[in-house]
Amino acid sequence: MTDHEQERFESELRRMAPARPPAELLKRMREPKPALQPASQPDTASLAGWFFRTARMRWLMAATPVLIAALVFVRLESRPVAVPGKLGSAGAPGIKANDVQVDHALVTSFDAVAELPGGEPVRFRCRKWMDQVVMTDSSHGLVVQQSSPRVEVVPVRFETY
Repeated sequence: MTDHEQERFESELRRMAPARPPAELLKRMREPKPALQPASQPDTASLAGWFFRTARMRWLMAATPVLIAALVFVRLESRPVAVPGKLGSAGAPGIKANDVQVDHALVTSFDAVAELPGGEPVRFRCRKWMDQVVMTDSSHGLVVQQSSPRVEVVPVRFETY
């Protein structure tokens, strides 16, 4: 649309009278608003209804699986570890690692582009690693291996001129 067409369109709009709103809408707007009714009391006759309506109980229900998982984890961690070929390891002194090997391997690498709230584009370099630690205690015949994934995200800013 050119400037001339836009000016002509705006002058036509100024000459027009706005339409009257429907009578039903005006009637509803002029009526007084009804008084707020107090919220109906929940049916506490059943224990289950009260239990599910209580906000604290909802929170407790959501936290219960986390609590159970934490308890299982603590129980598994506190269980004594049996060392093959050794009996009575409870009286043995602490473990001394003779050999410790730390390794990491690059699993994947990719770049991603995102836009900041200000509109500037930012490039992210993402790398997924697998870290592995192996400790050996030859006096007790113990080998401990642990592998864990790791994600590394590094922002790289685009220069705009």
